Amino acid sequence: MTETLCNTVGSISSFSKIEKGISSTDRILKDRTLATNVQSTIHKTDKHTSSYTFSNFFVPVVRKLTPLPELNWADSTELWNYMLEKYKKYAKDPLYLRMHKQLQPRMRSILLDWLIEVCEVYRLHRETFSLAVDFIDRYLSTKQDIPKQRLQLIGTTALFIASKIEEIYPPKLSEFAYVTDGACTESEILQQELIMLKQLNWNLCPVTCNTWLNIYLQLYWLNTMMKSDPKMISCNYNFVYPEYSQQDFLRVAQLLDLCCLDIGSLQFSYSIIASSALYHMIPVNIEEITGHKWEELFPCIQWMSSFSAVIRDMGNPVLKTFEHVKSEDSHNIQTHINNLTLLEKAQTRQCVPDTTSSSRSESPPVVVQHFAPLTPPSSTKKAQPT
Repeated sequence: MTETLCNTVGSISSFSKIEKGISSTDRILKDRTLATNVQSTIHKTDKHTSSYTFSNFFVPVVRKLTPLPELNWADSTELWNYMLEKYKKYAKDPLYLRMHKQLQPRMRSILLDWLIEVCEVYRLHRETFSLAVDFIDRYLSTKQDIPKQRLQLIGTTALFIASKIEEIYPPKLSEFAYVTDGACTESEILQQELIMLKQLNWNLCPVTCNTWLNIYLQLYWLNTMMKSDPKMISCNYNFVYPEYSQQDFLRVAQLLDLCCLDIGSLQFSYSIIASSALYHMIPVNIEEITGHKWEELFPCIQWMSSFSAVIRDMGNPVLKTFEHVKSEDSHNIQTHINNLTLLEKAQTRQCVPDTTSSSRSESPPVVVQHFAPLTPPSSTKKAQPT
């Protein structure tokens, strides 16, 4: 019997038929990769014919080394790569505005800035806002020619969905209709909710920039502690509970808030954006903390430089306190600063060539355009709910 050797990396299973006493003169091998079957048949030349068939489920995997510590509740490498790969499932088109003739980048910025205001009024978490932004961008990536009059309805509905996922006590439907100042009714929000959920295929759990930031800061804290006390390496339970500085978190979070208003942020994955923001605001070994190579991060770091300069000009952030919110959780509440003004400053800086930076991967200047604001007026002109 002729032996068949398979030098593949993967799992081989489903041996379907084996017979002995085979004298083969011919072998047909069909090799298919990426979860397709590999079948090999051995034929005899005499009157006794038999076959040897097996299925090989071969999935080539490129795994990144994980910066996560050893965990007692999951495989660190498997978890890390799953989180990185999840972004592909939640992909969006960075140029989706080309499919919407009435929409402009400035309109998206105004909408997101208004949503940040709504989040602060109702004390919603940063993760809620991050989820809403993801829903908006992915939804618009799948549609065409959305009229600008529906943009606020889409944004309000996205925040309505996100708050039900993330918040323990989300605002009522009537409150979401209220903040639109009559532009969106309760029935319209409910109808748009069904449309969005179907269009998003109910994929509602992305690993957001906010999530990556929490992980990176926890890794930064753990890395610092391990260098001062090597015994920390065995205490992996410490990784589960946030131990990082609230001030460090706020510095990076403000930069992320500003960057997300710019349509250019869509060209980068959430993990790359969070890594680049961390690099700009905190002196860290970025490759060691994030697991990303410098070559991966450099384009985003270059793009983000003007935004980080504007945030640094503001000085240290002030940690706001909120009624009925514990002090240790106050940094997780989404807060609003004068984001649109800061955005214009950052975009203006992008238009000025930076002669001090490296010429490699230098992105073209961004042209700042001013568009008519969305109606109704921003939430600063609305009466806050009592």
